[in-house]
Amino acid sequence: MERYCFTFEIAAGTEAEYDRLHREIWPEMASAIRDAGYRNYSLFRRGTEVICYCECVPDAASCAARMGERHADVRARWNVLMEPFIVRMADEDGRLREYPLAWHLEDE
Repeated sequence: MERYCFTFEIAAGTEAEYDRLHREIWPEMASAIRDAGYRNYSLFRRGTEVICYCECVPDAASCAARMGERHADVRARWNVLMEPFIVRMADEDGRLREYPLAWHLEDE
C-alpha cells in the first residue's frame, strides 16, 4: 500500500458548491474509487486550497491505471463537472503537485 498526497486550488467563491458536490458524491464515482484500489480517500480544504490524501493498493500508479481502464466514463463525467472549480492542478512544469511521504507513525 502506498500513501499518496497532492494539492490543487479551486476558484474563489466556489468553495460551498465544491463541498456540496463532494458531500453528495455520485455513488458510481465512490464505487469506482474503491474498485480502483483507493482507500481512505480524503479531501481537506482551507479556503481555496484542497489537499487530497489517499492510500493506494498496491500503489498510486496501479490505482490510476485501473481507474482509467475500468471507470473512464464516470471519471470523465466527474472531471467535466469539476472543471469550472479547478484553478490549478499542476506546478510550473505541468506535474501534479504531489507531496512525497516524509514520515508515518505506524499503528501497533
